[in-house]
Amino acid sequence: MATRVETETTVGQVLPSLAKDVSQRRIDVYSGVKPRSIHSDEAWARQKGFRACLAQGMMSTAYVSQMMVNLLGPSFARGGTMSMAFIKPVYADDRLSVHGIIKDKQPDNGATRVVVEVWVENQHGEKTAVGQATGLLS
Repeated sequence: MATRVETETTVGQVLPSLAKDVSQRRIDVYSGVKPRSIHSDEAWARQKGFRACLAQGMMSTAYVSQMMVNLLGPSFARGGTMSMAFIKPVYADDRLSVHGIIKDKQPDNGATRVVVEVWVENQHGEKTAVGQATGLLS
């Protein structure tokens, strides 16, 4: 018997995107405020050549994980995988959008594994992270 999620997923399906505002406060909460950190010390970030403090790359993976949990529910935490490359900095006060498209469905030990191409864009439409996430449908 197919699960509700499995019957609603098709190869080529675009997943609902997520919008995330990356505030300095959110960055500080994520890793803590530390001196001489490109994440929480704006003067230090500027000294290192950045226009503002940077969000941690793992924040983008957390947002992709949220999108995958929205698709698969708790099964993503039990059997999901993710591989990401961070290709452009994310700055404090950026607005991100998280995207995914189902690329494949494969049998996996009595279940079905969905393969999703994932990416994150900033408010200018520039990709900041790209990768792939997979998870079990049933």
